[in-house]
Amino acid sequence: MACGFVAAAAFCFFALTSFKHEYKGKSVSHGALLGLLAATVVPVPSYGQTPGEEAEAARMERRRQRRQRRREALAGKCWRQRLCQADDLGWGDVGYNNPSVSTTPNIDRLAREGIRLDAFYTSRICTPSRASLLTGRWAFKTGELGIKPTDPDGIDPDYMMFPAILRSAGYRTHLMGKWHQGLHKADLLPTRRGFETFFGILTGGANHYTQRSDGLCDWGGPAVLYDGESPAQGVNGTVYSDAAFTARAVEVINNHNFAEPLFLFLSLVNPHRPWQAPPSFLPENGFFQRDIYLAMLGVVDTAVKEIVEALITVGAMNNTLLIFSSDNGASIKGPGSNHPLRGAKNSNWEGGLRVPAFITGGFLPESSLGRTLTGMISIADWYSTFINLAGARVNHSGPASVDSADQWPYITGERSQSMRTIIAHTNLVSRNEPATGAIRIDKWKLLVGQQNLASWYAGVPNSNSPEDTACGSAPCLFNIEADPEEREDVASANPDIVGRLMRRFNDFSQEYHAPTEFSQETDLACAAWERAGGYLVPW
Repeated sequence: MACGFVAAAAFCFFALTSFKHEYKGKSVSHGALLGLLAATVVPVPSYGQTPGEEAEAARMERRRQRRQRRREALAGKCWRQRLCQADDLGWGDVGYNNPSVSTTPNIDRLAREGIRLDAFYTSRICTPSRASLLTGRWAFKTGELGIKPTDPDGIDPDYMMFPAILRSAGYRTHLMGKWHQGLHKADLLPTRRGFETFFGILTGGANHYTQRSDGLCDWGGPAVLYDGESPAQGVNGTVYSDAAFTARAVEVINNHNFAEPLFLFLSLVNPHRPWQAPPSFLPENGFFQRDIYLAMLGVVDTAVKEIVEALITVGAMNNTLLIFSSDNGASIKGPGSNHPLRGAKNSNWEGGLRVPAFITGGFLPESSLGRTLTGMISIADWYSTFINLAGARVNHSGPASVDSADQWPYITGERSQSMRTIIAHTNLVSRNEPATGAIRIDKWKLLVGQQNLASWYAGVPNSNSPEDTACGSAPCLFNIEADPEEREDVASANPDIVGRLMRRFNDFSQEYHAPTEFSQETDLACAAWERAGGYLVPW
């Protein structure tokens, strides 16, 4: 299976359920086990229930029957999940959204043959988006800021990330590429959060050739490439990052015992800055920044192509789910494009939150392919979707409960509408100050507080637009279905809708918000890295 998320930092995952269990003395496949378990569930009779209780019981029975049909459909099948995510890939950075991009032919073909997700939402920046994916929580429950290497911060270990849940269900779980979920303590490393193996960078970014975070310390910066729980000594500085991550992913696929379930997450770092591309991907005399950026998109496309080819070679593609997306919109600091959407990375506009995404693979019902879904799907929704597909249980441990919705009925066409009607983004600096952010309910989106990066960016760095801020004096309201580019603020004409969305926004603002204020420990961290020979280590 190939990558599933593509952005400036891409990632890819897959899960396979072709393994055997003992059930009532019989050896059965995981899919068959799901079917057998479903067959043992019977409705509970209702004795003296109130009308409300009867309605709730009927709803739960319908839900049980849907799950049973799904489990019966899975019976005897060997399925895999793969997730591919790009880093800072904008809406206009793939050919199927922007015909001027010619370097993503494989991504474009897979999107065309699979299911396009045209209202797929992430968070504004890398760390919270990835945390939302891995924990199934709104980003404000895990932390709205990007984690710096010198931050004594990480995603709360009390949240059980879904690779750990899959692993407890018998999956082999592997991560290649970007982590960015904390590193100052060993307990925050990916191999402590559910991944059996890890080969990639722990930080938010690094030089693509040296794998160093230059400028962090007065002596330069540490080498950040890791293999397992140790620096990849001897490999740092000898490879182009995404090429190395893809090669390791192909190696995992080739060596995997497909009698066991597999989850693979290819978390690419392209096209995140610094903008560097292998010469073989550059056109002749292609040294302009946009040429380099397009070449980096070509690296992402080649990674997807090589993963798909590896899966076909080992005969695994027919029972694979492949998800591709970005982790947030393109940054205005570079030549990425969010056109025609408003805003960019680190904003609450559609250009910062709404990204290219699709799902494909032979495990999908043939009747579901070739469609474009316009209902809202959150990056957090993969958490419940894939846990439920694996026959495991969603875990609500930690300081805040799960917000994820199982989107499988919508993806497969069992339901005509998305399981999600709300997307929430709130930023609460302190309880003494009002929250800022955005909320979308159905077609309406409300932006609360001053919103930066409020212009339309199409691949040309431009942070000096006269429309660079908006909504500071009053909330802005947009009909996203009719106006996805957020050009007409209709708040004054719809005070009742503004009030309704504002009440829901305030409700979210009262929920748990992870701490966001930490004092960087630069001296302590740099001293530890220097003692380790210039390699990044927990400090």
